[in-house]
Amino acid sequence: MISLRRFSTAAPVKAAFFARTTLAPRNGFAPLIPTGFSPKSALFLSTPQNLPTTIENAIFLHQQLGLQIVVAGVDRIVPNGASNGVSELWMEESMKLGQAVLLASKDSQPSLRESDGINPVGAKVHWKHVEGSLRLEFQQNKIDLLLANTAFATSTLTTLFFFQKQSPGGADPHMGQTLSELHVKLPELTPNLQNPASLDRWTPLTQEQDLIITKCTGNLVKGINGQPAAQYLEKNNMLMSIASKDTKVYVKVYEQDSARAKKYEVIAGGGGWGAKADLLAISPEAQLAKGDRLEFFMVTPSDRYARLETAMVSRQFRFECAPEATSYEDTSDSSQSVEHLFGAGSEAGFVVNGVNYRSAGESITFAYGNE
Repeated sequence: MISLRRFSTAAPVKAAFFARTTLAPRNGFAPLIPTGFSPKSALFLSTPQNLPTTIENAIFLHQQLGLQIVVAGVDRIVPNGASNGVSELWMEESMKLGQAVLLASKDSQPSLRESDGINPVGAKVHWKHVEGSLRLEFQQNKIDLLLANTAFATSTLTTLFFFQKQSPGGADPHMGQTLSELHVKLPELTPNLQNPASLDRWTPLTQEQDLIITKCTGNLVKGINGQPAAQYLEKNNMLMSIASKDTKVYVKVYEQDSARAKKYEVIAGGGGWGAKADLLAISPEAQLAKGDRLEFFMVTPSDRYARLETAMVSRQFRFECAPEATSYEDTSDSSQSVEHLFGAGSEAGFVVNGVNYRSAGESITFAYGNE
C-alpha cells in the first residue's frame, strides 16, 4: 500500500515577544521574565558597565531555564543615546544564529621576541582596535550595529556571545565563545513591526537644479553637470556662511532610474573641496557611476553636538546615531524601566538594509501596536 506524505504549506508560526529597556539599572539588576507567554529565547544589548551583571543573568537563564540567549555589548541604549542601560527582547520562539566569527581570529597577538641575553627586548603589547558587529534580521530588514569596546568591563575588546541547547548534530563550536561578529535572525514576530520611520538633522544644500555625476572614479566625484565637482560646495552661500570646520557635509546618491538613495559623508581629500582639488571625496565604501543623481546636505555644529531629546517612547524597536559626547558624566539620576522599547546606538551610527545612518542625531524606528 502506498502511503502519502503531506507537506504543510502553513505560514511560519508567529512568536509573541516582549521588549523592555532599563536605564541606569541598580546593582545586582536581574531582568523579570515576561508572564504573558513562555519565552524560548532572549536578546540582551548592554552598555559596558552593565555587562558583568548581564553575563551572570545570561548564564542563569540558560543553565536553569534552558533559554537561548544572545548578549552584545553596545555603546548606547535607547532612547536619547543613554550611556548606561540594558535593552531586552524576549521571544516565544528561538532565534536563528549564523556567520559567527571568533574574536580570537581577529585579536591574535604575535609572540614576543626572545632576548639574546645581550640586547634588551621590549615587552610592550600594542593596543589593537577590533571592530565588532551584530546583524539583526527581522521582517526583511537587516540592521548592522557596531559593538562597544569593552576592554575595561570584561577584559575583551568586544563582548558578544550566545548560549543555546545542543542540537542533534552536537554543540555549536562557537557557543559560549567571545565573538566579533554574529548574525541573528529573529523569529516571525507578532504583533508585526511597521515600516521604518527615520529622522535626521540634515539641512538641504542642493538647489532646484538636478546634480548629475558626469565624471567620477570609485568614491571620487570629479564632475557634476559637466563642471568641476567642488564648485557646488564652494559656491554654496549657506554652507560657506557658517565657516566652521565642525560642519559636516553629507550626500544622497540616487542611481539612475532609482528612487532609493544611499547616504554618505563628503570627506576632505588632499586639497579638501577647494579649487586645488576640483573634486569631492565621498565615504570610501561608496561606488559611484556616471549618471547618478546627487543631493547635498549639511549638519551644522549646533545640530551635530545637540543632545537627543526624544520624548520617552514605547512600542517600538529604535536605533540611534548618538551625538558626539562632550562629557562623560552619567546623566541618569535614577533607575527607570521602559516596557515595549528595544534598541541601541553609538556615535559611529548603524546601517539599515545597506543604507548608512551615521550622522549625529539620526534615528530609525519600527513601531508596533497591540494584536
